[in-house]
Amino acid sequence: MRTFLSERNIVIALFIVVLVTFSLAQEDSRKFDKIKVAETSVNGAASKFVQQTELKSNKPANNAGITATAE
Repeated sequence: MRTFLSERNIVIALFIVVLVTFSLAQEDSRKFDKIKVAETSVNGAASKFVQQTELKSNKPANNAGITATAE
């Protein structure tokens, strides 16, 4: 009768455990990347809106009636 916990069977079991662990980690990594991309696009759009708003508010005022004199 062969022994159940032979060296070969232990190696096969460890290989399966590692394979399952890495596949689960890859799935979680893909989920994280999707969340990060969505977050970046939302933050990117928000920052562009803020930058555009700041640019509009930082335009020099129209000083048509005011003249500068050098003394």
